[in-house]
Amino acid sequence: MRPALLLAIAAALPALADTPDRALLQAAVIVTSFDRLDATCAGAYTPPQRDQVQRWARENDLAAVRTQLPALRAQPRLAAQLDRAAQQIEQMARDKGANACTAAASLTQLPDARLARSAEAPALPTQPPPPSPGAATVEATTSAPVPADVLARIDSFAFDTRPKMGLGGFIALDIYPVVLFKGGELLTEVKGLRDARGLAAHRAAHPEQWSQWRRQGGQVQVRKDGRWEKLPFDNTYAQLPADLRLSGRFRSTSGVGNVAVGGQQSVTVVDEYRFSPDGRVVRTGAVGSTAQAGGTSVVTRGGPGERSGRYRVDGLLLRIGYDNGEHEQRVLITDPAKPGGVLWLDGESYVERR
Repeated sequence: MRPALLLAIAAALPALADTPDRALLQAAVIVTSFDRLDATCAGAYTPPQRDQVQRWARENDLAAVRTQLPALRAQPRLAAQLDRAAQQIEQMARDKGANACTAAASLTQLPDARLARSAEAPALPTQPPPPSPGAATVEATTSAPVPADVLARIDSFAFDTRPKMGLGGFIALDIYPVVLFKGGELLTEVKGLRDARGLAAHRAAHPEQWSQWRRQGGQVQVRKDGRWEKLPFDNTYAQLPADLRLSGRFRSTSGVGNVAVGGQQSVTVVDEYRFSPDGRVVRTGAVGSTAQAGGTSVVTRGGPGERSGRYRVDGLLLRIGYDNGEHEQRVLITDPAKPGGVLWLDGESYVERR
């Protein structure tokens, strides 16, 4: 169902391309489509669907996003475009045989339908952030090692796809790794392996990130929306070669802001690794922010600087010992036959820069 929604949204958005704030309209399409599907569903969700929808509305402060819609609907042309886009999405759901409840719940699972990422921006500094806070930000996701008992439960990792809506209104299929456990469980967010509370607590807190998998007829199948579906890629990897050598610059860029709901603030974080085949690595990070009010624009930049060290591959782990005595451990996922292009570290994609 989610790939079908991807196609429907991709078809609906071009009509909005000439509007002054396409990001806001993109959010409006999501909310308008959800509201129409939700009304048709009339509360007939299954218990898991209801939990998913309620969690999405709560975590993304849906009411706050809706306050932006009346200004758009006050313009007849935009109101008509929003309704037409929502109708296209509804029609696609019907064509795929999905009922309104399933379509509404699937819509909330689009990774970048997480409206809170755009609706709430952190307070932006007026001066460049000092190195130490920047360093703490970069290290926050890598400080706790994955417990040995968790690693022992992993069967392998595989790759799946999901729709991703990015900055500027672009929509594409996102290829991402999933963790296959020996007991038949599947985790869609690799960083969940690091949950200090343990896997059981993580599953209870984030049930939408967990499912089941199986091998059937030479295929790897996963449970989605109550049905078994074949993964789009056949290969699975239990571990990486101990002599694997990485080469190149790999960068991850992320950010938050409130542009999608008409705001003027954004924060961008860049994290980069430069690997050499001789086992050396250099890690750099940078943080930048922009804020605009009236005719004044403020841009700030900072970051933790550069660290050098040596790396080695240990099973599914990338271990780094820096020259300053610090150590780092991250879950490394890549195709061992051709590790260039993209690396996933703790599930976050790092794209090779040439």
